[in-house]
Parts: sequence; C-alpha cells; structure tokens
Amino acid sequence: MPFRNRLTILAFGALTLGLTAQADEVANPAGKWIFTAKINSTCEFGGQAFLEQTEPNRYKGEITARQSCPELPEDYLVRQTCEASRLGNQLSVRCSIAEFLNGFESEYYYPDNFTLTIASSERMHGALVSASTAPAVWTRDDGGIS
Repeated sequence: MPFRNRLTILAFGALTLGLTAQADEVANPAGKWIFTAKINSTCEFGGQAFLEQTEPNRYKGEITARQSCPELPEDYLVRQTCEASRLGNQLSVRCSIAEFLNGFESEYYYPDNFTLTIASSERMHGALVSASTAPAVWTRDDGGIS
C-alpha cells in the first residue's frame, strides 16, 4: 500500500476516534430536561426532568410529570424518583412514584419510564413506557448541563 494511502487511513482513523470521543462528551444526558409524550389525541402529557451522573453510564434523578385529559376529573402532577442507565446512545429511565402533587392517588397511574435514543446534547427521543406506550421527546431545558 502506498505511503500516501496509509497516511490518509491513519488520519481518517484519528479523526473518527476524536469525533466519537467528542460526541460522547457533548451528548451527556446529565442535567435539566423538558419532556413531552403523545399519549392520545385528547390528553396532554409532559414535564421536567433532572438527571445527575452517579458513576459511568449510571444516573439518578427526578421527574415531575403532568397529565391533563378532558375525561379525567382532575389533572395529575406527579413527582417521581428515577434511575437511568446508558448503553451507547441508548438511555433507559426507570422511575418510582414519590408523591402526587395534584390529583388523587390512583392505582391506575403507573410510574413513567422512558426508553430513549440520545440524538444530541440537546435532544433525546424514544418512548414513554407507562400505562401505555407513546412516542416521547426530551429537549434540553434552559441552563444546559449542571
């Protein structure tokens, strides 16, 4: 193989490794987020999340989810504690209900879990997995990584 081709391959490899490392740093899921999910045509679902890194690829945090449906007697506002794990660009967020801030406690309100793909440092998308499964989007809250 000619010297020039070897040099080109080495340069490309170094650039690729550098970009991959940089992308991993930039796409850190720790910090503040706003999330929404399309649970059906009449209900609104969304809230805020905060994740902090506890060890490599592990996070803990909290979400506050709001669900408003015309057919329900009241809106739900639910604080939940969460643990998350990352594998590559995939993030699994598993939550437990801490308290109902608004709305009566209901055996039919399940913890809000998420399976997400980390698209960038500003956006994650995937699914809300709770009483049902629905498309979900997380976008970085103002303030960025904290």
